[in-house]
Amino acid sequence: MAPNNPYSKYIKQYQTSNITTATPEKLMILLFDGALQFLQKAKTAIAEKNLKERAENIDGARKILRELMRTIDLENGNDVAKSLFRLYNRMSMNLVRANVTRDASKIDLVIEDLTNIRWGFQKAIEIQSGIITVEEALREQGLQNTGHPALREDNNAE
Repeated sequence: MAPNNPYSKYIKQYQTSNITTATPEKLMILLFDGALQFLQKAKTAIAEKNLKERAENIDGARKILRELMRTIDLENGNDVAKSLFRLYNRMSMNLVRANVTRDASKIDLVIEDLTNIRWGFQKAIEIQSGIITVEEALREQGLQNTGHPALREDNNAE
């Protein structure tokens, strides 16, 4: 945001209001979006050989990943929770490697994983809210009738 923007004060107020009034589900989506923004900026910094920006943006994304890891209840969680924790940890380690080696392809791997997880969370929120059905979400992702036993129509009958 440009410092001379006459609307910057109002934009900042809107952003603060958006965060403070957000549901826990919306906050998760905002965290994913923030991490993805940091990662895009880190990729740009790598291309521009801007060491400071690269490090700051990778660090910002790693802080968000750590916060996402803190939200997982490993004690009471199931195998999905444990797998998600390991995935976040792997992404964080890829970011360390990207920072040290200046390898944007490692950032691309994290962007892909975060984008997929964000999509899944967004669809879960929409399903829970009744906006879409599970079948619509699966069709949207192109998974319907893929042959996977859990996704076959005959297994989804109630």
